[in-house]
Amino acid sequence: MTLEDLLMNSPAFLDGEQGESRLNRHLVDQLRHGPVVGFREEDVAYHLLCLLETELPGNNQGIGLTDHEVADVLRCADAVLARLNIIRRVPFRTRREYWEHVNTQGSITEICGPILGKLADLERDASRAGFRGVNGDLRNIIFAAKDKPEIVWINFDQGIYEITNNADCLKYDRPIPAAGLTMTDLLDWWKHRDGNYSLAPAVRLQRLKTKLADSCSPKSPLEKHLLRVYWEFAHARGFDATPAILPQVYLHYDPIAQRVRDDQGGRIIPLQVRDFMLFTSGGRRIILEIDGIQHYSSDDGLPAPREYAKMTKEDRRLRLQGYEVYRFGGYEFQERQEPDKMLMEFFAEVLAL
Repeated sequence: MTLEDLLMNSPAFLDGEQGESRLNRHLVDQLRHGPVVGFREEDVAYHLLCLLETELPGNNQGIGLTDHEVADVLRCADAVLARLNIIRRVPFRTRREYWEHVNTQGSITEICGPILGKLADLERDASRAGFRGVNGDLRNIIFAAKDKPEIVWINFDQGIYEITNNADCLKYDRPIPAAGLTMTDLLDWWKHRDGNYSLAPAVRLQRLKTKLADSCSPKSPLEKHLLRVYWEFAHARGFDATPAILPQVYLHYDPIAQRVRDDQGGRIIPLQVRDFMLFTSGGRRIILEIDGIQHYSSDDGLPAPREYAKMTKEDRRLRLQGYEVYRFGGYEFQERQEPDKMLMEFFAEVLAL
Protein backbone atom coordinates (compact mmCIF):
# COMPACT_ATOMS: atom_id res chain seq x y z
CA MET A 1 0.00 0.00 0.00
CA THR A 2 0.97 3.62 -0.59
CA LEU A 3 -0.63 6.83 0.63
CA GLU A 4 -2.06 7.36 -2.85
CA ASP A 5 -4.23 4.24 -2.44
CA LEU A 6 -6.19 6.07 0.26
CA LEU A 7 -6.82 9.08 -1.97
CA MET A 8 -8.93 9.75 -5.01
CA ASN A 9 -7.17 10.23 -8.34
CA SER A 10 -9.93 12.11 -10.15
CA PRO A 11 -8.99 15.09 -12.33
CA ALA A 12 -10.83 17.37 -9.92
CA PHE A 13 -8.65 16.21 -7.05
CA LEU A 14 -5.46 16.51 -9.05
CA ASP A 15 -6.38 20.04 -10.10
CA GLY A 16 -7.14 20.99 -6.51
CA GLU A 17 -10.81 21.84 -7.15
CA GLN A 18 -13.10 22.21 -4.12
CA GLY A 19 -16.23 20.16 -3.55
CA GLU A 20 -14.72 16.85 -4.65
CA SER A 21 -13.97 14.07 -2.18
CA ARG A 22 -10.24 13.71 -1.73
CA LEU A 23 -10.52 10.47 0.24
CA ASN A 24 -11.07 7.02 -1.25
CA ARG A 25 -13.98 6.50 1.13
CA HIS A 26 -14.98 3.18 -0.40
CA LEU A 27 -11.57 1.64 0.32
CA VAL A 28 -11.38 3.26 3.77
CA ASP A 29 -14.77 1.77 4.61
CA GLN A 30 -13.63 -1.67 3.42
CA LEU A 31 -10.46 -1.42 5.52
CA ARG A 32 -12.50 -0.46 8.57
CA HIS A 33 -14.62 -3.60 8.30
CA GLY A 34 -11.72 -6.02 7.82
CA PRO A 35 -8.46 -6.83 6.01
CA VAL A 36 -8.50 -6.18 2.26
CA VAL A 37 -6.70 -8.51 -0.12
CA GLY A 38 -3.50 -6.93 -1.39
CA PHE A 39 -2.94 -4.58 1.58
CA ARG A 40 -0.89 -5.59 4.63
CA GLU A 41 -2.51 -4.41 7.85
CA GLU A 42 0.73 -2.90 9.15
CA ASP A 43 1.12 -0.82 5.97
CA VAL A 44 -2.51 0.30 6.17
CA ALA A 45 -2.09 1.45 9.78
CA TYR A 46 1.14 3.29 8.95
CA HIS A 47 -0.33 5.26 6.05
CA LEU A 48 -3.54 6.06 7.93
CA LEU A 49 -1.48 7.53 10.77
CA CYS A 50 0.68 9.51 8.34
CA LEU A 51 -2.48 10.87 6.74
CA LEU A 52 -3.84 11.90 10.13
CA GLU A 53 -0.63 13.71 11.03
CA THR A 54 -1.13 16.08 8.11
CA GLU A 55 -4.93 16.22 7.94
CA LEU A 56 -6.25 16.19 11.50
CA PRO A 57 -5.07 19.72 12.39
CA GLY A 58 -6.83 21.17 9.33
CA ASN A 59 -4.27 23.96 8.98
CA ASN A 60 -4.01 23.87 5.17
CA GLN A 61 -0.72 21.98 5.37
CA GLY A 62 -2.18 18.81 3.85
CA ILE A 63 -4.46 17.96 0.97
CA GLY A 64 -7.56 19.40 2.61
CA LEU A 65 -9.68 16.50 3.82
CA THR A 66 -13.09 17.57 5.10
CA ASP A 67 -14.20 17.07 8.70
CA HIS A 68 -16.30 14.07 7.64
CA GLU A 69 -13.39 12.51 5.77
CA VAL A 70 -11.08 12.98 8.75
CA ALA A 71 -13.69 11.26 10.94
CA ASP A 72 -13.74 8.33 8.48
CA VAL A 73 -9.95 8.02 8.66
CA LEU A 74 -10.04 8.11 12.48
CA ARG A 75 -12.63 5.31 12.61
CA CYS A 76 -10.67 3.22 10.13
CA ALA A 77 -7.37 3.71 11.96
CA ASP A 78 -8.96 2.67 15.25
CA ALA A 79 -10.33 -0.54 13.71
CA VAL A 80 -7.06 -1.49 12.00
CA LEU A 81 -5.01 -0.88 15.16
CA ALA A 82 -7.46 -3.04 17.09
CA ARG A 83 -7.01 -5.90 14.62
CA LEU A 84 -3.24 -5.56 15.09
CA ASN A 85 -3.75 -5.75 18.86
CA ILE A 86 -2.15 -2.32 19.40
CA ILE A 87 -3.62 -0.80 22.55
CA ARG A 88 -2.48 2.79 21.97
CA ARG A 89 -4.93 4.68 19.76
CA VAL A 90 -5.63 8.19 18.51
CA PRO A 91 -8.00 9.40 21.27
CA PHE A 92 -10.26 11.49 19.04
CA ARG A 93 -13.29 10.83 16.87
CA THR A 94 -13.47 14.17 15.10
CA ARG A 95 -11.29 17.12 14.17
CA ARG A 96 -13.28 19.24 16.63
CA GLU A 97 -12.36 16.86 19.49
CA TYR A 98 -8.72 17.20 18.56
CA TRP A 99 -8.72 20.97 18.87
CA GLU A 100 -10.73 20.85 22.10
CA HIS A 101 -8.13 18.64 23.77
CA VAL A 102 -4.89 19.44 21.96
CA ASN A 103 -3.53 21.37 24.95
CA THR A 104 -3.97 18.38 27.27
CA GLN A 105 -3.45 15.45 24.88
CA GLY A 106 -0.60 16.89 22.84
CA SER A 107 -0.20 17.41 19.10
CA ILE A 108 -1.16 14.70 16.63
CA THR A 109 2.53 14.12 15.91
CA GLU A 110 3.18 13.48 19.60
CA ILE A 111 0.21 11.12 19.75
CA CYS A 112 1.07 9.16 16.59
CA GLY A 113 4.75 8.81 17.47
CA PRO A 114 4.32 6.08 20.12
CA ILE A 115 1.78 4.27 17.94
CA LEU A 116 4.18 4.24 15.01
CA GLY A 117 6.79 2.92 17.44
CA LYS A 118 4.46 0.06 18.39
CA LEU A 119 3.97 -0.71 14.71
CA ALA A 120 7.74 -0.88 14.25
CA ASP A 121 7.99 -3.15 17.31
CA LEU A 122 5.32 -5.41 15.85
CA GLU A 123 7.22 -5.79 12.59
CA ARG A 124 10.47 -6.38 14.45
CA ASP A 125 8.97 -8.93 16.85
CA ALA A 126 7.33 -10.81 14.01
CA SER A 127 10.59 -10.96 12.09
CA ARG A 128 12.45 -12.29 15.12
CA ALA A 129 9.79 -14.66 16.39
CA GLY A 130 9.82 -18.36 15.81
CA PHE A 131 6.50 -17.95 14.09
CA ARG A 132 7.56 -16.55 10.76
CA GLY A 133 7.12 -20.14 9.65
CA VAL A 134 9.49 -23.03 9.15
CA ASN A 135 10.08 -22.10 5.53
CA GLY A 136 8.48 -18.67 5.29
CA ASP A 137 6.02 -16.16 6.73
CA LEU A 138 3.53 -17.71 9.13
CA ARG A 139 0.42 -15.63 8.68
CA ASN A 140 -3.10 -16.28 7.44
CA ILE A 141 -3.49 -19.64 9.18
CA ILE A 142 -6.47 -21.48 7.74
CA PHE A 143 -8.32 -23.52 10.35
CA ALA A 144 -11.78 -24.71 11.41
CA ALA A 145 -12.24 -25.91 7.82
CA LYS A 146 -15.16 -28.28 7.26
CA ASP A 147 -14.51 -28.53 3.53
CA LYS A 148 -11.36 -27.87 1.56
CA PRO A 149 -11.20 -24.15 0.65
CA GLU A 150 -10.38 -23.07 -2.87
CA ILE A 151 -7.49 -20.62 -2.89
CA VAL A 152 -6.41 -18.08 -5.51
CA TRP A 153 -3.00 -16.47 -5.05
CA ILE A 154 -3.20 -12.68 -5.40
CA ASN A 155 0.44 -11.91 -4.64
CA PHE A 156 2.56 -15.05 -4.35
CA ASP A 157 5.78 -13.50 -3.04
CA GLN A 158 3.93 -11.76 -0.18
CA GLY A 159 1.77 -14.77 0.60
CA ILE A 160 -1.48 -12.91 -0.17
CA TYR A 161 -4.35 -15.09 -1.29
CA GLU A 162 -8.14 -15.11 -1.49
CA ILE A 163 -10.48 -17.97 -0.62
CA THR A 164 -12.99 -18.21 -3.44
CA ASN A 165 -15.02 -21.24 -2.35
CA ASN A 166 -15.76 -23.03 0.94
CA ALA A 167 -14.85 -19.80 2.68
CA ASP A 168 -16.67 -20.66 5.91
CA CYS A 169 -13.31 -21.67 7.39
CA LEU A 170 -11.43 -19.26 9.63
CA LYS A 171 -8.23 -17.40 8.69
CA TYR A 172 -6.11 -16.00 11.50
CA ASP A 173 -4.47 -13.02 9.80
CA ARG A 174 -2.42 -11.48 12.60
CA PRO A 175 1.29 -12.05 13.14
CA ILE A 176 1.96 -14.54 15.94
CA PRO A 177 4.35 -13.05 18.52
CA ALA A 178 7.25 -14.85 20.14
CA ALA A 179 5.08 -15.56 23.18
CA GLY A 180 2.84 -17.71 21.01
CA LEU A 181 -0.87 -17.54 20.23
CA THR A 182 -2.93 -17.54 23.43
CA MET A 183 -6.63 -18.05 23.98
CA THR A 184 -6.84 -14.34 24.80
CA ASP A 185 -5.24 -13.48 21.44
CA LEU A 186 -7.67 -15.72 19.59
CA LEU A 187 -10.68 -14.26 21.39
CA ASP A 188 -9.53 -10.70 20.67
CA TRP A 189 -9.14 -11.55 16.98
CA TRP A 190 -12.56 -13.23 17.00
CA LYS A 191 -14.14 -10.16 18.64
CA HIS A 192 -13.13 -7.96 15.71
CA ARG A 193 -14.64 -10.18 13.06
CA ASP A 194 -17.87 -8.92 11.49
CA GLY A 195 -20.92 -9.59 13.63
CA ASN A 196 -19.02 -10.37 16.83
CA TYR A 197 -17.93 -7.01 18.25
CA SER A 198 -21.34 -5.99 19.57
CA LEU A 199 -22.02 -9.36 21.23
CA ALA A 200 -21.78 -9.86 24.97
CA PRO A 201 -18.44 -11.54 25.88
CA ALA A 202 -20.14 -14.76 27.02
CA VAL A 203 -22.16 -14.99 23.80
CA ARG A 204 -19.09 -14.24 21.69
CA LEU A 205 -17.10 -16.95 23.49
CA GLN A 206 -19.83 -19.52 23.00
CA ARG A 207 -20.07 -18.67 19.30
CA LEU A 208 -16.34 -19.34 18.92
CA LYS A 209 -16.60 -22.63 20.81
CA THR A 210 -19.46 -23.72 18.57
CA LYS A 211 -17.61 -22.70 15.41
CA LEU A 212 -14.52 -24.70 16.36
CA ALA A 213 -16.51 -27.74 17.49
CA ASP A 214 -18.59 -27.78 14.30
CA SER A 215 -15.41 -27.96 12.22
CA CYS A 216 -14.26 -31.20 13.84
CA SER A 217 -14.55 -34.24 11.61
CA PRO A 218 -18.00 -35.87 11.83
CA LYS A 219 -16.19 -39.20 11.48
CA SER A 220 -14.26 -38.56 14.68
CA PRO A 221 -16.41 -37.59 17.71
CA LEU A 222 -13.24 -37.98 19.75
CA GLU A 223 -11.99 -34.69 18.28
CA LYS A 224 -14.91 -32.87 19.90
CA HIS A 225 -14.13 -34.72 23.12
CA LEU A 226 -10.54 -33.49 23.12
CA LEU A 227 -11.64 -29.95 22.23
CA ARG A 228 -14.19 -29.88 25.06
CA VAL A 229 -11.61 -30.99 27.63
CA TYR A 230 -9.11 -28.42 26.35
CA TRP A 231 -11.64 -25.62 26.86
CA GLU A 232 -12.12 -26.85 30.43
CA PHE A 233 -8.34 -26.87 30.86
CA ALA A 234 -8.07 -23.32 29.47
CA HIS A 235 -10.82 -21.98 31.73
CA ALA A 236 -9.10 -23.46 34.77
CA ARG A 237 -5.61 -22.27 33.75
CA GLY A 238 -6.61 -18.84 32.49
CA PHE A 239 -6.88 -17.70 28.87
CA ASP A 240 -3.83 -15.41 29.13
CA ALA A 241 -1.61 -18.34 30.08
CA THR A 242 -3.09 -20.98 27.78
CA PRO A 243 -2.18 -21.42 24.09
CA ALA A 244 -5.11 -21.31 21.70
CA ILE A 245 -6.13 -24.63 20.20
CA LEU A 246 -6.89 -24.54 16.47
CA PRO A 247 -8.81 -27.47 14.97
CA GLN A 248 -8.65 -28.66 11.37
CA VAL A 249 -5.57 -26.65 10.42
CA TYR A 250 -4.27 -26.60 6.84
CA LEU A 251 -0.58 -27.16 7.45
CA HIS A 252 -0.07 -28.06 3.77
CA TYR A 253 -2.16 -27.34 0.70
CA ASP A 254 -2.47 -29.16 -2.60
CA PRO A 255 -4.92 -27.41 -4.97
CA ILE A 256 -5.64 -30.70 -6.74
CA ALA A 257 -8.30 -32.89 -5.13
CA GLN A 258 -6.87 -35.95 -3.41
CA ARG A 259 -9.11 -38.34 -5.37
CA VAL A 260 -7.64 -36.92 -8.59
CA ARG A 261 -4.13 -37.46 -7.24
CA ASP A 262 -5.08 -41.05 -6.40
CA ASP A 263 -6.28 -41.63 -9.96
CA GLN A 264 -3.05 -40.13 -11.29
CA GLY A 265 -0.83 -42.46 -9.33
CA GLY A 266 -0.52 -41.12 -5.79
CA ARG A 267 -0.78 -38.17 -3.49
CA ILE A 268 2.00 -35.59 -3.40
CA ILE A 269 0.99 -34.45 0.11
CA PRO A 270 -0.45 -37.37 2.11
CA LEU A 271 -1.89 -35.26 4.95
CA GLN A 272 -2.88 -31.64 4.40
CA VAL A 273 -5.07 -31.02 7.45
CA ARG A 274 -4.04 -31.53 11.08
CA ASP A 275 -6.57 -32.34 13.80
CA PHE A 276 -5.26 -29.66 16.17
CA MET A 277 -2.37 -27.22 16.41
CA LEU A 278 -1.00 -25.02 19.19
CA PHE A 279 1.62 -22.27 18.89
CA THR A 280 3.34 -21.77 22.24
CA SER A 281 6.19 -19.68 23.62
CA GLY A 282 9.70 -20.48 22.51
CA GLY A 283 8.62 -21.05 18.91
CA ARG A 284 7.03 -24.43 19.65
CA ARG A 285 4.54 -25.79 17.12
CA ILE A 286 2.50 -28.60 18.63
CA ILE A 287 0.39 -30.95 16.53
CA LEU A 288 -2.24 -33.18 18.18
CA GLU A 289 -3.65 -36.11 16.22
CA ILE A 290 -6.32 -38.64 17.14
CA ASP A 291 -5.73 -41.95 15.39
CA GLY A 292 -8.79 -43.93 14.45
CA ILE A 293 -8.81 -47.35 12.84
CA GLN A 294 -8.37 -45.75 9.39
CA HIS A 295 -4.82 -44.77 10.36
CA TYR A 296 -3.62 -48.37 10.44
CA SER A 297 -6.18 -50.43 8.52
CA SER A 298 -7.88 -50.54 5.13
CA ASP A 299 -11.53 -49.84 4.40
CA ASP A 300 -12.37 -53.51 4.99
CA GLY A 301 -10.77 -53.48 8.43
CA LEU A 302 -7.64 -55.43 7.52
CA PRO A 303 -4.21 -54.28 8.76
CA ALA A 304 -2.59 -51.77 6.38
CA PRO A 305 1.15 -51.51 7.10
CA ARG A 306 1.63 -49.24 4.09
CA GLU A 307 -0.82 -46.63 5.44
CA TYR A 308 0.81 -46.76 8.85
CA ALA A 309 4.25 -46.36 7.29
CA LYS A 310 3.10 -43.25 5.40
CA MET A 311 1.93 -41.72 8.66
CA THR A 312 5.13 -42.44 10.56
CA LYS A 313 7.25 -41.16 7.67
CA GLU A 314 5.30 -37.90 7.64
CA ASP A 315 5.73 -37.58 11.40
CA ARG A 316 9.49 -37.89 11.06
CA ARG A 317 9.54 -35.22 8.37
CA LEU A 318 7.51 -32.83 10.53
CA ARG A 319 9.76 -33.39 13.54
CA LEU A 320 12.82 -32.61 11.45
CA GLN A 321 11.13 -29.33 10.47
CA GLY A 322 10.63 -28.37 14.10
CA TYR A 323 7.10 -29.56 14.81
CA GLU A 324 6.12 -31.63 17.84
CA VAL A 325 3.65 -34.40 16.99
CA TYR A 326 1.59 -36.12 19.68
CA ARG A 327 -0.84 -38.89 18.81
CA PHE A 328 -3.76 -40.33 20.76
CA GLY A 329 -5.25 -43.75 20.13
CA GLY A 330 -8.99 -44.19 20.06
CA TYR A 331 -8.71 -46.81 22.82
CA GLU A 332 -7.55 -44.11 25.23
CA PHE A 333 -10.95 -42.43 24.98
CA GLN A 334 -12.90 -45.38 26.32
CA GLU A 335 -14.67 -44.44 29.52
CA ARG A 336 -12.78 -46.94 31.67
CA GLN A 337 -9.52 -45.29 30.60
CA GLU A 338 -10.62 -41.99 32.19
CA PRO A 339 -9.95 -39.92 29.06
CA ASP A 340 -10.71 -36.53 30.67
CA LYS A 341 -8.14 -37.12 33.40
CA MET A 342 -5.63 -38.40 30.83
CA LEU A 343 -6.07 -35.31 28.63
CA MET A 344 -5.89 -32.83 31.50
CA GLU A 345 -2.63 -34.36 32.69
CA PHE A 346 -1.21 -34.40 29.17
CA PHE A 347 -2.06 -30.74 28.50
CA ALA A 348 -0.41 -29.68 31.76
CA GLU A 349 2.70 -31.76 31.05
CA VAL A 350 3.22 -30.78 27.42
CA LEU A 351 2.86 -27.06 28.16
CA ALA A 352 5.29 -27.32 31.07
CA LEU A 353 8.12 -28.54 28.82
